[in-house]
Amino acid sequence: MAENDTVSRSFAGGLVPWSYEAEEKRRYAHGMATQNVATKKRRAWTTSVFIKQLMAVSGFVFVFFLLFHSYGNLKMFLGAEVYNDYAHWLHEEAFVPIFPHGGFIWVFRAAMVLMLIIHLWAAAYTWKRSRRARSTRYVVKKSVSDSYAARTMRMSGVLILLILIFHIAHFTTVSLPAKVANFGADVTTPYARMVASFQSPVLVILYAVFVGCACIHVSHGFWSMFQSLGWVRNATRKPLVLLSGLVGLVIFVMFMAPPVAIVTGLIH
Repeated sequence: MAENDTVSRSFAGGLVPWSYEAEEKRRYAHGMATQNVATKKRRAWTTSVFIKQLMAVSGFVFVFFLLFHSYGNLKMFLGAEVYNDYAHWLHEEAFVPIFPHGGFIWVFRAAMVLMLIIHLWAAAYTWKRSRRARSTRYVVKKSVSDSYAARTMRMSGVLILLILIFHIAHFTTVSLPAKVANFGADVTTPYARMVASFQSPVLVILYAVFVGCACIHVSHGFWSMFQSLGWVRNATRKPLVLLSGLVGLVIFVMFMAPPVAIVTGLIH
């Protein structure tokens, strides 16, 4: 019995030649299984998790841009000279000599276009994956419980993109027909363009729709960013929901304050 015990221990240690092959096969099979699990983890990282985080980060860049842009618009309340000087600084003198004259605005625009491409690509990729998975009963039930903002993210995103093109043609390239933009022959400065545009109630309403859609999109996007980064816990859920809504509300108020002041005659 003692000899058999020794042989058994030899088998377990893999010291007998023929048992060594069996041990190698077992280790190889275990290694392949581990490799498959690691591959699946890498694929999960490079698809669902990574893409969502990429979309969240690019979306956060747009939130920063909206806050910066709306802050600049508030300078309308300081008068024509201050607002026009700010516009000139932004387009010609910003961060000189780090950038050449007029260079910063083009670098900034290129960065925003890149962020837009990344955001749209990530959104399209995520939508494609969710549509593919929607054939399962679980996913269908899950989508019913989504919030109104979550179910309309794609629709609001498309609407924002269309009105953004209109907005760029209106104020940046100044390529809209004069009747549409409400510009007269004497409208030659950024301040004058703002005042002339928002004396039209139609443009104020269109702008409000644009900003409202953007803020709904931003609020849900901010919440999704917290989820993607793993910050949502039972203790943080309510504060983060409040913060997401507050960010959207602040952006809406900051953007709409100048148009409302213009159409009501407070700014002229």
